Amino acid sequence: MTARKLTRAAVLLSVALILGFLESWLPPVFPFLPYARIGLGNAAVLLAILWLGIPYAAIILLLKCVIIGLFTGAPVMILYSLAGSVLSFGVMCLLLRLGANGLPAISAAGGAMHNLGQVLVAITITGTGEIAVLLVYLALFGMVAGGVTGVIVYFVDRALPTSQKGGS
Repeated sequence: MTARKLTRAAVLLSVALILGFLESWLPPVFPFLPYARIGLGNAAVLLAILWLGIPYAAIILLLKCVIIGLFTGAPVMILYSLAGSVLSFGVMCLLLRLGANGLPAISAAGGAMHNLGQVLVAITITGTGEIAVLLVYLALFGMVAGGVTGVIVYFVDRALPTSQKGGS
């Protein structure tokens, strides 16, 4: 672990937290899906995967979920956030490892998986399988939101010189 890589990880974690906090204060995009958020903080996690590697990105992801859950006054949301984030993270890492092309598409898949993870937690907690009907809307919203996040990540990644990305 180098000081440079650790510093970049800290900056990306800070960006993820700031975006996550700001987004928690915004009204819902769709009133009938009050917990559906764009997930702009996940852009920092995807950048961390690309620039720093999976271990650093995983730490950023876990810290983001826990810190935002604690500081927004909704600690139970940590379960939902972790389930969705870990599933999303795994799918995005797998797609990148398989050589999938297109950050918007990879991020869109991650967005859909994030919502799948959250719905699975909701079904487990409530014992109500009928919640699964929301997955149709949430998966679609997650793909669109993930695609938008992927476009943002694509342009940020292209805008920065290589010397500003890596951790060595």
